[in-house]
Amino acid sequence: MWATTAPIDDISFVDGTRTGFLQLFNYIQGQNDYKQQIEMTAPVLTEIVPSDGPFCESSFVVSFYVPKKNQANPPSATGITVQKWGPTYVAVRQFGGFIKDSDVGVEAAALSTSLSGTIWSDAIKKSHAGEITTVYTVAQYNSPFEFDNRVNEIWFKFDM
Repeated sequence: MWATTAPIDDISFVDGTRTGFLQLFNYIQGQNDYKQQIEMTAPVLTEIVPSDGPFCESSFVVSFYVPKKNQANPPSATGITVQKWGPTYVAVRQFGGFIKDSDVGVEAAALSTSLSGTIWSDAIKKSHAGEITTVYTVAQYNSPFEFDNRVNEIWFKFDM
């Protein structure tokens, strides 16, 4: 179960993710219908629908995982939806460091290249109407205060 923002249109992954993160951080700090604090979880996910050009806004949807103890009756909040996922398959590329805007496309392209010619590439294309990287997700596992050994991932979701 995931707490999720509405789509955020921005030219910058970093800025779009920051905007969504702050909305979700307020939600888990008690700015919700129950005034209830919720434990922070990892990863923070940012789903990206890329723009058509380099100077156009992409769409970013940021999500936090809802801890099990809050899943039976999660609080609602303006601008936040809670979604239950079914089984989810993802192809993953892991990378480190603090993510810059310039990293996201490079890492997504590297994942796409690494999958080229595999059954996974075919499954992803089938799930995304022939496009391997139409929509993808960035998963960030570390607190902003952790400087070493940062773990990030690019995810391409697909159906089996």
